[in-house]
Amino acid sequence: MSKEIEEEKKETKKEEIEEGVVEEKKSHKVLNFFIFLFILIVILVLYAKYMGTKGLIVKEYRVESNILTSNYSGIKIVHFSDLLYKSTVDKEDVHNLVQRINKLKPDIVVFTGNLTAYNIKINENDIEYLKSELSQIKANIGLYAVYGENDYKLDNYEEIMTTSGFTILNNTYEELFYKTNESIYIVGFPSSIKENIDLEKSFKFYDDLNRKYTIVLLSEGASIKYLDESTYEVDLILGGYSLNGSIVLPFYGGVFKDKNSYKYSDPYYKKGITDIYISSGLGTRNHGFRFLNKPSINLYRLKSNQ
Repeated sequence: MSKEIEEEKKETKKEEIEEGVVEEKKSHKVLNFFIFLFILIVILVLYAKYMGTKGLIVKEYRVESNILTSNYSGIKIVHFSDLLYKSTVDKEDVHNLVQRINKLKPDIVVFTGNLTAYNIKINENDIEYLKSELSQIKANIGLYAVYGENDYKLDNYEEIMTTSGFTILNNTYEELFYKTNESIYIVGFPSSIKENIDLEKSFKFYDDLNRKYTIVLLSEGASIKYLDESTYEVDLILGGYSLNGSIVLPFYGGVFKDKNSYKYSDPYYKKGITDIYISSGLGTRNHGFRFLNKPSINLYRLKSNQ
């Protein structure tokens, strides 16, 4: 009897050892999973901080219109926004940006605000450098800019942009001509965070009965609601500010969104006849990250359907 008990004890002990081994393996798997997850998160954070914020891509779009005359078919517009200089953007990045824009041989270049990062102070050397680089941007028809939220804190914003050849549109418009006496219009809004948008002043040229192709430049997507509530029809809206959410997740989209972007923070929207493009920008804000959202500029090729 005692022998049987002894055998039974041995069998029980063996089972306990086997169960312990299984449990230990499970614990190792769980531990390995968390180690892998930690390493993956660290890699993604480092990528978003140091790789995702560097490099420059060009996003190309064809913009078709029934109102645009054939004379303007093929016109190239380069749009850059939210340089946020001295965030993750340094002097070399600015130089590369200018070179890349000029390689595209644009007819029109537009900047939709936020030249420097929030609460960043730039010195005289920075100011002279920005003037020197931005003044090298070439366009057949013209260069245009608007104020972003940060630009109101930069005493030299207007000096930098105008010295560089940009016309600042601030509740104002310009009539543009190309090759013939047929014209299009470009309108610029100030930052709706800092100033009131004056539609009546901005659209003094507007003629319902003889409407011409109209481009609107603005910084924050929130400015679009002024147009939503008006009777003015525009063909192309170019904006920035949102950085398209900075960090973009598959099947979800941009992560960092705020009220100033309103409902316009993604790269593209179509609303009636209006094409709306929101630039992902070049720099970063406080968090200093970009993921699946490289710094970029937009190239639009206009196409007439007439």
